[in-house]
Amino acid sequence: MQNVTIKIEPWLCTGCRTCEIVCSLRHSGRCDPRQARIIITTAYDQSLIEPHVCQLCDSPDCIDACPTGSLTQDARTKSISFDPEHCSGCQACVTECPHGAIRWDDIREMVYVCDRCDGEALCVQFCLSGALQLATQV
Repeated sequence: MQNVTIKIEPWLCTGCRTCEIVCSLRHSGRCDPRQARIIITTAYDQSLIEPHVCQLCDSPDCIDACPTGSLTQDARTKSISFDPEHCSGCQACVTECPHGAIRWDDIREMVYVCDRCDGEALCVQFCLSGALQLATQV
């Protein structure tokens, strides 16, 4: 898999949440935005709707914050992986992500972080407004 970056153009986001729906369907088989690896936040008082997705940091704060080593980064693709077996549930990774791109599920007690759908990036394919755009790096 190549290094697939998802560029975000927040001013184009309509808040339709289609990206969250296709993401949750792909990863959990359910139409449940709470299980999506992309997060849409809204601040209606500021007229702000904004997608948040892992930005493949060179030195990820989320990984540095994880005391159990539950998060790792692929050296080639920069994609973040989560190992639920070692997770303590401290949620330090959620707190430390500067992009607001990691979600904690209280029910399943696990972290959701974007894996780029193994190179397909379905959220980008279904984003009709162009708020999510694909950029591939070698």
